[in-house]
Amino acid sequence: MHYSPPLHNHQTFQRLYGPEGRQIFKGIYNNILLTASETRQKSILICAARMEEGATTVAMGLALAAADMENQPVLLVDGNFVHPQICDAFGQPELYGFGDYLAGRIEVQSVVKKTAIANLHVMGAGVPPLNHVSLLEAPAFRNLMDKLKSTYHVVIIDGPPINTFPESVIYAAQVDRVILVVLSGITRVQVVETALAKLTAGGSENIDVVLNRRTFPIPPWIYRRL
Repeated sequence: MHYSPPLHNHQTFQRLYGPEGRQIFKGIYNNILLTASETRQKSILICAARMEEGATTVAMGLALAAADMENQPVLLVDGNFVHPQICDAFGQPELYGFGDYLAGRIEVQSVVKKTAIANLHVMGAGVPPLNHVSLLEAPAFRNLMDKLKSTYHVVIIDGPPINTFPESVIYAAQVDRVILVVLSGITRVQVVETALAKLTAGGSENIDVVLNRRTFPIPPWIYRRL
């Protein structure tokens, strides 16, 4: 299916939905499936230790791969209230979203939007209430996740930086799997260790790391022959 993204997002979608991008993210998604436990992991948090690691790009890429490979409804949730990007990336208006649901202003069915990509739905961040952190810790968020997982084959959450904001640590304790995105060659080990320590202390057990923008000291085709 051909998708014509908004002009200001054209380069992003070229990377994600072009042949090379699709192959990369399908490979990552395949690895998630292959290393899953006996219980199917239907909720995945994508986050990073700090800003500009590429977590949102990875979240979108995995959502596109899951929608393409599973041929089942997939939901991408923008859980980054400080710097939301998901609705804009898919050319969707963000009148209401996840935060509005937490505030009790709207039902969950009204904040989910279809995209031009087959099987892919998005939920914007919306406007959260002042006490949204305490609401995320309450059973209400787990109940929401259970409801979403009963409707969608996979639910992917794009979370904010772990070392700056508390939401991703709370999300992580209530999803099936966590993907920590690290900007290869840039992010310091201590920064990653701090993020991992916060996730572990928060109750996360199933954490994987994805190196973003990894460079190869020798040509990639040689790696493929090793």
